[in-house]
Amino acid sequence: MSRISTLGLGLALALALPCSAMAQAVPQATPDPTRLAVADKVVAKLVPQGTYLRMMRDAFPQMMDAMVARMSGMTAADLGEKDKSGKTLEQMAAEKDPAFRERMKILTRVMGEEMGKLMDRLEPRVRVALGKSFARRFTLEQLTDLEAFFATPSGAVFAKDYLLTFMDPEMMQEISAAAPEMMRAMPGIMQRVQKETAHLPPPPKPEGETEAETKQ
Repeated sequence: MSRISTLGLGLALALALPCSAMAQAVPQATPDPTRLAVADKVVAKLVPQGTYLRMMRDAFPQMMDAMVARMSGMTAADLGEKDKSGKTLEQMAAEKDPAFRERMKILTRVMGEEMGKLMDRLEPRVRVALGKSFARRFTLEQLTDLEAFFATPSGAVFAKDYLLTFMDPEMMQEISAAAPEMMRAMPGIMQRVQKETAHLPPPPKPEGETEAETKQ
């Protein structure tokens, strides 16, 4: 069941952090100082202090619990693996670890709390990066319009809660529902990766890893 926890956590983090930096770090020209000053004000409204802490600490465990519950009902055959038992992934995990479900709940809670602390420390850097991105992406007029909108009562409420809506029950339900589909697609994705990397030498094995562990 480590496959579920590893892939599940990765999927959750990728989907749960709408402002995470997923692209390659490519050097960019220094943004116009005037636009940057307004962009920083806009970003400060969209990412108020403590946003990521609340997202990870308060909502992440619930989303992960729902995601793992959906994936636990899958079988090995659903993942493209040979299996005649018909047992679900949770049933197989419970046979090896009767405390699996409780262990997973503790794992998601601790992950949420610790990732919340980490993201809280990284949050100022996210604001700086977003400010630069906004300053390049939007004109001064557009940034000024955004600043004016966020100064209104409706704009202030929208800006304050925008990122948190990604962790609302409706969003979490769709994210957790997508997890089994992503898991089912994984074997095909890995087959394509293997095919397109066939001309490369095999990657080095982690130190101490056995041949059996490599094939798992």
